[in-house]
Amino acid sequence: MKKKYSLRWQLLIILLAFVMALIGLIYFVQTNFLEDFYKAHKMNAIESVARSVAEMIGEDDITDSIEHISMSNEVCVRVVSNAEEYCYTGACTLRGLDYPTINKIAAETAETADQEKMFDNFHYQRPREGRSEDVYIFAKMITYNNEKVMVLVSSGITPLDATISTIKSQYLLITGVIVTMTIVLALILSRFIVKPINEINAESKNLAKGAYDGSMIKTGSKEFAELNDTLMAANEDINKAETAKKELLGNVTHDLRTPLTMIVGYGEMIRDLPEENTEENINVIIDEARRLSTLVDDLIDISKAEQIETELHKEKISLNSLLNEVYHQYEKHCEVQGIDLKLDVKEDVEAEIDVRRMKQVLYNFVNNALNYNNKEHKEIIIGTEKLDDKTYRVYVYDNGEGIEEKDINNIWDRYYKVDKEHKRHHIGSGIGLSVARSLLEAHGMNYGVESEKDNYTKFYFDVTAV
Repeated sequence: MKKKYSLRWQLLIILLAFVMALIGLIYFVQTNFLEDFYKAHKMNAIESVARSVAEMIGEDDITDSIEHISMSNEVCVRVVSNAEEYCYTGACTLRGLDYPTINKIAAETAETADQEKMFDNFHYQRPREGRSEDVYIFAKMITYNNEKVMVLVSSGITPLDATISTIKSQYLLITGVIVTMTIVLALILSRFIVKPINEINAESKNLAKGAYDGSMIKTGSKEFAELNDTLMAANEDINKAETAKKELLGNVTHDLRTPLTMIVGYGEMIRDLPEENTEENINVIIDEARRLSTLVDDLIDISKAEQIETELHKEKISLNSLLNEVYHQYEKHCEVQGIDLKLDVKEDVEAEIDVRRMKQVLYNFVNNALNYNNKEHKEIIIGTEKLDDKTYRVYVYDNGEGIEEKDINNIWDRYYKVDKEHKRHHIGSGIGLSVARSLLEAHGMNYGVESEKDNYTKFYFDVTAV
């Protein structure tokens, strides 16, 4: 198993590796290419000086200008012509050039297209000092007053062996200082990065129990603060879900026990007392069995909603045809229960939807209307409204209890049930509207509810005609 390191050590290792790689790169470049860079810089300098001097030819103060420019750039300047010659900067390497050599340089320079050439193969012996150095000479030919004038600029290249040796010695000291500073920096960063992570990690172990408390975790980073807030919000949601599940278990247990008791009781009564085998008693058993079926369907819906994403199989269907099917599904039941069920549809249009899923949504809306309607004259309307040329609103209206304003935003939540007192006429586990919401969102439909306490409730969703 691969060994895992703490974030503090990983941060230190990464910083050290980066710094050492950077120092190594600089060391390699300085010790291997310093002389090449130095020579390239010198060559560029003497070329630039030569072109500047060539532009000065003919000026009144050329002597002073040449002296200034040669001293500023530490180069030797020599201007050769038939009329006059200038040569400056002390022990100038160009003073030692005899005229045959100058003529040779002039001939080679004149052969080039730009009338200029770099000579890098001169070896100069310093007088009296007894040591030699490499010399670069740049020659440029110009024509002034119908006369050829040659500008020579030279510079000696001092060997850099001693300089490179000094750099190598310095790098040992520099490396030690930088490594020390890197370790200190890593420790400082770890205090601001690793410490809050460790605190959040330690506290997050309580998240599964809904006991995460990030109120005491102090962070100076926006990202860590947001992570802490997210975990606190998740902890709150977990607590809500746990409470809701406990309520669901209590609701289901209560709602299962009652119909089971009724079914067993009436069944035993019919078995033991044949004269009690009446249509009324059998209908009680059937009604309680249907109640159990409704509860089981809700539990199945919970399982599906928690395990898989909604998969839709859309097809074109007449909207009126869909609503008619739902209407006829409940027509007989509402007639027996004395409920005034109405179908109020407008012009027929086609919509592309998952028919089975949309029926499930409408069944949940109608069941909700049946469960929460305790008026003497119960009324439920399944209908449509035209919003614009392409959009139609499908709704289920009832004149029942309505929904309090404080509950409006919660009724779509999983496990939420407005009635928590197990009233006998309220059948269900509180999952139906949550399932409906998931299906409507999977279709990408706008949906909602309008309600007024003790007056009416109207659930709806909007369909786009095709």
